[in-house]
Amino acid sequence: MSKSFSGDRCVPWLYSQAGVRVEGEPKPVAPAVDEVRGRVPRRAALGLKFGGMAGLFAAAMALMAGARPAKAEGPVSQAASVRAIAGYTLGGLSIASFAIGRRLDRTAPALAILCAARGAELTDHQLAALAGDARKRLTDASFPDGQVWLISEAPLADGQKAEADALKVRCFAPVQGRIVEV
Repeated sequence: MSKSFSGDRCVPWLYSQAGVRVEGEPKPVAPAVDEVRGRVPRRAALGLKFGGMAGLFAAAMALMAGARPAKAEGPVSQAASVRAIAGYTLGGLSIASFAIGRRLDRTAPALAILCAARGAELTDHQLAALAGDARKRLTDASFPDGQVWLISEAPLADGQKAEADALKVRCFAPVQGRIVEV
């Protein structure tokens, strides 16, 4: 039952609405509850990686234009050396931009997302155990700043919301047919 919710609604919602990049397949952690790992991508990472790739293309064009052979009879042209210096500078900056973008992408905040189907038992004790186990798995995977999200197929009671707030778990549940943060 949880596989159908996590595959049909939870994971597509994470991609399209929450902007979370999911890593791996959902894994069952309790009856009707799956855990998905993901990352919240940083906005600057995509721009830096794209800028780095565009800069490498520009550097390659500058270096190819500067590599034309000089005429043997005339004075040495300084335009070729200027093109080469510009190409090397653009190439170095582009590689640095791409590397910084990849580093930002890899250090993005990690998430443990609990996708709970309608049949999930979400008592206070069960929720605390699931959140604690998810945080422990994140810490074991060297993500000490990881967050835990709970996406429920069924509406959450006020007591469950209060318990989740005390555990610092962000809750998402359906309200009028749409999954929103509650």
